[in-house]
Amino acid sequence: MKPTDAYYFAMTKVNELKNGGIEVTIKSSKSKNNKEMVKKYDKPDKIPSEFWNNVSFKISDTTQAQKVMEMGNYLGMCGISFDTGGCSGYRDWEFDWSFSYKKGEENWEWRDAREDVEDMISQMCVNQK
Repeated sequence: MKPTDAYYFAMTKVNELKNGGIEVTIKSSKSKNNKEMVKKYDKPDKIPSEFWNNVSFKISDTTQAQKVMEMGNYLGMCGISFDTGGCSGYRDWEFDWSFSYKKGEENWEWRDAREDVEDMISQMCVNQK
């Protein structure tokens, strides 16, 4: 699988979450217009800049948050990594310069980071109530 194939695979997983009832918004990444950034990350294990976008999930409950995190972890087990983030009620996946694919290689650091981010967001939501 090439990085572009991995991107299309990841997008099918985004659509699975959407079809499962999670609201999804996809916006073009602003960084794709940054020539220096595009040049810096034009590498074989990266997706082309025209594919760069932000996937935002609107989260209505902890079950949806868990599904998004689990799907991100699944993609990680498939060798796909990307930046994640979020806040109360939202989770974001950055399919941009950070998106990479390495066949048969799960990046445990990225998985741990995704889980740490989810824990921080969950804690912030509890503390705000």
